[in-house]
Amino acid sequence: MQRKVNESTPHAKGNDGSNKNNMSLKLESPLFTLHSSMTAALKPLSFYIHVPFCKAKCTYCDFYSIVGRENSIPAYLKSILKEIEQRTHKLDLSSHYIDTIFFGGGTPNLLDPKHLGQILQKLQVLLQPGEDMEIGMEINPGEANLDNLIAYKNLGVNRISIGMQSFQPHLLTFMSRIHTAEKSFSTYDDVREAGFQNVSGDLIFAVPGQTREEWVGDLERLVSMQPEHISTYSLTVEEGTALHRWVEAGHVEMLEETVDTGMYDWGRDFLEKSGYPNYEISNHAKPGFECRHNLNYWTGVEYLGFGPAAHSFFGGRRSWNIRNLDTYMSDVMNSGTGVADSELISPTMSRNEMILTRLRLAQGLNLSEFSINFGENLLQTKVDMLEKWMDKLVVSKGHLKITREGWALTDEISSDLMI
Repeated sequence: MQRKVNESTPHAKGNDGSNKNNMSLKLESPLFTLHSSMTAALKPLSFYIHVPFCKAKCTYCDFYSIVGRENSIPAYLKSILKEIEQRTHKLDLSSHYIDTIFFGGGTPNLLDPKHLGQILQKLQVLLQPGEDMEIGMEINPGEANLDNLIAYKNLGVNRISIGMQSFQPHLLTFMSRIHTAEKSFSTYDDVREAGFQNVSGDLIFAVPGQTREEWVGDLERLVSMQPEHISTYSLTVEEGTALHRWVEAGHVEMLEETVDTGMYDWGRDFLEKSGYPNYEISNHAKPGFECRHNLNYWTGVEYLGFGPAAHSFFGGRRSWNIRNLDTYMSDVMNSGTGVADSELISPTMSRNEMILTRLRLAQGLNLSEFSINFGENLLQTKVDMLEKWMDKLVVSKGHLKITREGWALTDEISSDLMI
């Protein structure tokens, strides 16, 4: 089981400053207007903004984040605005429109609303906004006050993802989460009061010490709150994390794989019965509320990432930024770019990535699209592997899909279909 597949998804934390005192931009309507008549002939483009600041480092998190550096936010903001301007100036964006913007981290709402507004304004002048554009951000329970949430809403943010992770005190402590279950509930209420109608809640399962009853209780409690979207992630051991060190030293023992799989299967079934269809391995949503930003990653839409450690995929090339705040800021201010390196996506890489990402989705892999892109009939070239997994795969309406019973084995199945 994978916890995340894109850089937009850890948990975010907030800022206690009131927008009444800190807002330099007073907006009666969102920054972006919609021009649907122009976007029909253009290609979608997503933007990702990485905010690396955190109040605490979670035991399992391998995303780039730093603690105790909030005093660097002004310099970070200056750098990221310059990076956006300088990098995009070198690209031809005339055939694209903005489909989604996502603020991840790290801690997106350690940014004051005026800072977030400056970034959105910088992006606004680059290219045409799309119809019903999705602008999302992550927040942590207890760290985004109502005034700031209202300010984010007024700036155009229309999707909020809350990193609740668990409602069990001992599990929150184990994961080094600094909020309580009560903070999750009150933050959710504030998000609703601020006017957000597209809200997601994140939960983690297979945590050492977690019982099936606790997992059931967490899911039942979250469903009772009726968010539009729910993400459930299996706790995985990533190198460089505190959890990895604990496991390697023998201080922590992860749950058995059968227990992990059992929790996943039960959670998936419960959420689907509760009105949250499973549209991707780890993601459930009420119909029409799937996360479009993440769907763009999984379906090959181009994206540009800004900030330290952010990744981009544009023009057949993937690039990634420097994974160090100070070096990133220095390089951007001196040369206008924070890119550490890049690679050209070869046909083989593109083929394998399409298999990996599409099979994560309930809609599966479009076999006709695959054939057109790579000149390959997958049902013929991989007949041996398809036979190996015949009880876990199905072809329906021209799509190769992994069955419900096979979703926990998606990585293994995808790997067998790669070259």
